[in-house]
Amino acid sequence: MRRTIFIFLVVVGILVLGVRFLASENPPGLEMELVEYSTPSSPLAQLQGSVDSLSRAALQGQWTQASLKLQELEEAWQTLFPNQNQRLETEKEIEFTIQTLYYNVWEQDQQAVLATAHKLSLLLEGLVS
Repeated sequence: MRRTIFIFLVVVGILVLGVRFLASENPPGLEMELVEYSTPSSPLAQLQGSVDSLSRAALQGQWTQASLKLQELEEAWQTLFPNQNQRLETEKEIEFTIQTLYYNVWEQDQQAVLATAHKLSLLLEGLVS
């Protein structure tokens, strides 16, 4: 009797797992590929997005993520404005502000990161206008 109940439970378990497996997979030939379409944004908007991501990571105390976002921000800035001998004063100030952000992230100073990120946002906005 025990053996019959045990075998019955094992068979029911296998059937349940099999049904769950089949239900979770797409039927053959009906695979779906998702494609995300977006309008290209300006490079300065992408820089601002990086500043926002950096600020969000700092608010959440994710300092490793903040450091990575800061590196992405600096790389995007260097791509947008490669090293030139003659730079505008605003460009120099943006580079200094990015360096200040590095210091603030290393110090894990949340308020300083937010204040410096706000300053950087204002400087980027000044480039647009």
